[in-house]
Amino acid sequence: MKNLSFLFLLTFLVSSCASSYVTDQNLAKPEKAYHHILVVSLFNDLNLKKFDKETYYASIKDYFYDLNRIDNHPLVQKSIKDMLSSNRTKVIPSYKLFKVNQEVNYEEFLKTIDKKNVDAILIINQQNYFYKKTERILEDGEIRVNESPNAVFNTYLVDRKNLEPVWVSRIYSNGTSWDTHGTMYNSMGRKLTKKLIKSGYIRPPFQTRNVRN
Repeated sequence: MKNLSFLFLLTFLVSSCASSYVTDQNLAKPEKAYHHILVVSLFNDLNLKKFDKETYYASIKDYFYDLNRIDNHPLVQKSIKDMLSSNRTKVIPSYKLFKVNQEVNYEEFLKTIDKKNVDAILIINQQNYFYKKTERILEDGEIRVNESPNAVFNTYLVDRKNLEPVWVSRIYSNGTSWDTHGTMYNSMGRKLTKKLIKSGYIRPPFQTRNVRN
């Protein structure tokens, strides 16, 4: 029975393996790697050129923790935090700082994140999330339909000092029929983290060793 359980678990882990592909561009190099990153999730249309007052009121204020997405915001931000945070990078989910569906003006937003020493804002903008259907004919003639999730994300890493994007990317995530929103966000977060480390925007974690007495 234990062997069967192990085989089932192994099959599940292999089957539920979402993959992500990134197209990115470095817009500006920071003076040094970022250490305190605020994560903001958005599910509306966004084409961010600068995190200024006009953009905030038009495309961010009513959407960065709206009631319609009360479940989705923590889910995507937790996934990013799990992938991105390390002993050299602190990740602060925005849903931890603000209450859902509340009026927060531009100055209050910046004042709140400055209290946490935020030096960069990472915006995860989900552009699309859909399910792709595939049909498979079994030996007995039964037609089985599987649905696999697919998602597209635009991401912006914004420097807190000048409030301009220093790095942008478009990430395509493809899942299997076993995958959920959580595994899709994890896949996206892993790929995003590797890109940010490779480009020098965040530092790789320190390697620690166990010292025996």
